[in-house]
Amino acid sequence: MKAAVFLDVKKIEYREDYPKPSPGPEDVLIKTHYCGICGSDITNFKLKMYQVPLIMGHEFTGEVVQIGDRVKNVTIGDKVCGINVALDIGQGELDGLGIFKDGGFAEYVNLPGKYLFHIPKSISTKDAIMIESFANACRGVRLSNIEKNQNIAIIGAGNIGLCFLKYLLIEKKPNYIIVVEPQEFLRDTAKKIGANEAFPPNTAKIKKYLKKYGEPNYIFDCAGNQDSILMAIDLIKKGGNIILEGIYKGKILLPIFLINSKEACIKGILGHDREDILTAIDFFDRNVIDTNQFISYIMPLSEIQNAFEKYLDPHNRNFIKIAIKP
Repeated sequence: MKAAVFLDVKKIEYREDYPKPSPGPEDVLIKTHYCGICGSDITNFKLKMYQVPLIMGHEFTGEVVQIGDRVKNVTIGDKVCGINVALDIGQGELDGLGIFKDGGFAEYVNLPGKYLFHIPKSISTKDAIMIESFANACRGVRLSNIEKNQNIAIIGAGNIGLCFLKYLLIEKKPNYIIVVEPQEFLRDTAKKIGANEAFPPNTAKIKKYLKKYGEPNYIFDCAGNQDSILMAIDLIKKGGNIILEGIYKGKILLPIFLINSKEACIKGILGHDREDILTAIDFFDRNVIDTNQFISYIMPLSEIQNAFEKYLDPHNRNFIKIAIKP
């Protein structure tokens, strides 16, 4: 079968003779229609975080072509998406397609039943690759306990930050929602989606806006770096909530007295569980999302190396998400 095999730092090899998988008793075999490139895929591409060789890709959709003996409620031809369900890494539960097992950048993928979700008839398999991204937003918003009519800031307007923006606009109807993002294209996109304003990471300009409209009582950090976390602490309103959606693996020195004096709450978020994924599917089924706002390019599997390299030059970025079509 056709497959894209990640071999080393910044090296993905396209093959046409990769062994086709066979489903075990608790798996189904999927003929892949589309697979989105996730930010974590790019991080792995740059750093080689997991064991290689590996077929990456965990935002994939397709149709069922073979079913394991123990899998129920699935028939040949069903439209499905494969989405990893959050596990307790503190208990050593390490699993996940495209991370620890071969994923969706291939013509066929072996999908465990626990990661299989049916796609409603109202949703195309192309549109459905965005369900996983919005499941992150569903979880972050749910665990934040945010109510309607709040002052909100989102730091980082990549794919996930823009999904948070869209989801919050529809579900929570904020008093205002602003975005902080260094890339002009992404700032412009955020405003097209509905942000009240989008700023480069210039604290003076942001605080001028906040002086007029009030400080944010919720900040969703979707960038995940030292500067974004410290900016969130600086900008948050007293008694406000900071939700860390972006993943930062380093250590930082925190201004503890500022956190104390602001009585701010900082909450970490990781992944999504089955409830979040089903919430995202229901959200899509309401026909409130135009995925053309997010899926910028669809590229063939044979060009996956070029697709990944597009993410390496952030200064010339003119896209949100790239999808691969095997």
